[in-house]
Amino acid sequence: MEWKNIELDDRERLNEFLLGRFQTGDLTFTNLFIWRIGKNLKYKINDDILYIKGTEDKSEFYYIPLPKHGDFRKIKKQISELLKVNTVIRAVPEGVRILLEDYFSFQEERDRFDYLYKVEKLIELKGRKFHNKKNQVNRFEKIYDFSYEKIDSTNIKEVMDFEDKWCQDRECSIYKGLDKESLGIREIFENYESLYLKGGLLRVQGDIVAFSIGEEITPNTGLIHIEKGDIKYQGVYQEMNKIFLKKEFSHLEYVNREEDLGIDGIKKAKESYNPAMLLKKYIITGEKDLKIEKSVKKC
Repeated sequence: MEWKNIELDDRERLNEFLLGRFQTGDLTFTNLFIWRIGKNLKYKINDDILYIKGTEDKSEFYYIPLPKHGDFRKIKKQISELLKVNTVIRAVPEGVRILLEDYFSFQEERDRFDYLYKVEKLIELKGRKFHNKKNQVNRFEKIYDFSYEKIDSTNIKEVMDFEDKWCQDRECSIYKGLDKESLGIREIFENYESLYLKGGLLRVQGDIVAFSIGEEITPNTGLIHIEKGDIKYQGVYQEMNKIFLKKEFSHLEYVNREEDLGIDGIKKAKESYNPAMLLKKYIITGEKDLKIEKSVKKC
């Protein structure tokens, strides 16, 4: 099979390999679809194995090949073939690393670890660790006459306009990261219902001041794809986070708020919500010499 662009019509086919498989956010159809242009993502399927490749910072990379059935250890040969041509295989989840650690060497991608939180804790905001967040929420709820709405066909154009204004204020077009993110968000808006996402927005006196969009990626985990707010409203992000989880994800145990990309401000913001754990991801750096490994173990 030849390499193909990722299109909306591929959702059902690719979800045979992706759906419900990982708590990390990279290998979900929505993320692959919305970053297909920004990262030049393409896929092919050979012998019931899904291959996905892309380009970032002018360098080609692959995601871990995904077997449709069975154990990741059964694709050692395919991984070895990719490594022989100096292929970078990235965003390997911890569970896959454990299965393959006897055969390959790995390096942590710390800037790409996903932050996983307990949904109940982010809704209740109890205890000293959440004291500041609780104060921000209380301040927002005291000061503003606000309301929450689900995002649907009746209000999505308003959300798009809010996002456009948010981007204009931050000059997204001249910053590569924000520009690519903006392209991905546009894909979400234009295909919102077809992607089966959950979204919510906050209004203050009728005007949209924040929105959040996510989806369920495993039976117990939600993923936040986008969260934007107008910071002139005190506590708007804290309120958006809390109310969205309460309205849309309260039946789930965990929520993944994705990675910090090594940006200090994002890292501090994510750490301030006291993650339950960091979901580690790895690059496969090479193949182990099993003969040497066995001789060392015997010694």
